[in-house]
Amino acid sequence: MDKNYMKEYIDFSNEFRKSNGSKESVEKMYDLLYELESIEKNKQESLVLSNVYILLGFHRSAFETFKEAADSKNTKDTSKLYFLEQKANSHENNFIIKDLRKLRGKKEKVQLVLNDFSQSKKDEKKFKIKNKNIVVFNKVLEKGKFSICLPNNHIEAYFDKIVEHINWLSNCKNELIDFYNKEQYDSQIRADLDWYDTLELYRVLIIINDDGTFTSVTAGDDFYRDHLLDIELSGNQITSMNYSG
Repeated sequence: MDKNYMKEYIDFSNEFRKSNGSKESVEKMYDLLYELESIEKNKQESLVLSNVYILLGFHRSAFETFKEAADSKNTKDTSKLYFLEQKANSHENNFIIKDLRKLRGKKEKVQLVLNDFSQSKKDEKKFKIKNKNIVVFNKVLEKGKFSICLPNNHIEAYFDKIVEHINWLSNCKNELIDFYNKEQYDSQIRADLDWYDTLELYRVLIIINDDGTFTSVTAGDDFYRDHLLDIELSGNQITSMNYSG
């Protein structure tokens, strides 16, 4: 007997809305998403998958999936396709509701060696990590989002300090949660483990000079999805955390 994915979507989406996006309802929606993504889909199943994408905030994926299944002669479909395209162009897949089960597992620290660092062609004092994705705040940071600025081009002199600081940055959840809750003025908003797990990192810059080690992190969180969260650190101490944008 074929599975009725539309019925599951209706049941799960109703639960999602009534519970204001509870963890359990989000997990059910993701389980449905993963199953639909893994099968050979007919038209109706593709439309269900598009609806799941919409609910979870994958607007680009929703548009691309609906486009393949939509009837170009159906006015309702063409209107919805236009709406989805506008949403995809403005939001992409940047504001999704996340599956905490995938985010919570502890990420392995990367073992770095001197040859992993690549000098910038434009600035001899600036370095990137060329072949490995480092872990910051228990997030695997994509290539190109991490850089280091030094007083000179002798990175070997700073290698141990860099590695030690990166290792500390890999998982400092208590420090981040405590600082956020002490500094934010809205008493109705409290950072917790879910907040930490769902942080998104866009850029990490470490600056080492004669005064010490300074780190700038550009991030995003689920409290204010249309703002950036700028985090500044001096050594292993968080010094500021502010929203911008």
